[in-house]
Amino acid sequence: MAADYHVHIENGPYTIEWLKKFIDSGLSKGLVEIGISEHGHRFKEGYSAYKSDGFRGKWIKDYMDQSISDYVELIKEAKAMGLPVKLGIEADYFPGKEKEIKEFLEPYPWDYVIGSVHWIEDWGIDLEESIEEWKTRDVDSIYLEYFNIIEKMAKTGLFDIIGHIDLVKIFGFRAKPYTFDKIRRNIKEISKAGIVIEVSTAGLRKPVGEIYPSKEIMGMIKEYNVPIVVNSDAHNPYDVARDFDKAYAYVKSYGINTLYYFEGKKRTPYNI
Repeated sequence: MAADYHVHIENGPYTIEWLKKFIDSGLSKGLVEIGISEHGHRFKEGYSAYKSDGFRGKWIKDYMDQSISDYVELIKEAKAMGLPVKLGIEADYFPGKEKEIKEFLEPYPWDYVIGSVHWIEDWGIDLEESIEEWKTRDVDSIYLEYFNIIEKMAKTGLFDIIGHIDLVKIFGFRAKPYTFDKIRRNIKEISKAGIVIEVSTAGLRKPVGEIYPSKEIMGMIKEYNVPIVVNSDAHNPYDVARDFDKAYAYVKSYGINTLYYFEGKKRTPYNI
């Protein structure tokens, strides 16, 4: 029994044939269902939630080339065919944009919504072109600002899952150990929000070369009993459920054996 709820099909057409490649890959690895969670920045309907007057605004205009209705209808069609899929979305969170994000998400029958932070104002922290800017920043301060935003996101009630909670480490820039004493307070507050944290194997495929979250954050998740899911953040069929054996061993090493299924924004536990 297993699921992968962080799968992107945006690199191909919105067709049942393309979708089935992801489903078949997941089923072959032992999954019982696959959650598709396209990036919100792909959809024209989300422009007001993402727009800015700076670099972010220019960046998203190159990506918002699809209609969300095409995506939603595809997953609804797949469900009607009996295919084991769930309808999700990965939506970016920007402080102060709560109203716009809610208006963007509200019309659609999501099984779950992943909330992620890829931007600190107009700085795309995981973009390759941001590496040079990382070298000029105070890493500890960036970590603290990032996790403050993550906490705010969790408290909005707009999201069901926090995606790759320490994406901030993607290029290997590390905060000093004392910084995590302050981040602990963020995780404690997040634990009160009723949100799930994603353990993501995507980090193994990034420059940092390790699972999200780090051992420091994983210890806090255990300490505050925050529920988790294991996801891949796949962008091609091959990566669906990739390295789940490593992720399961990782979470079990913290005494965590329970993950969750999602349907209609309600979660149901299962054991691994």
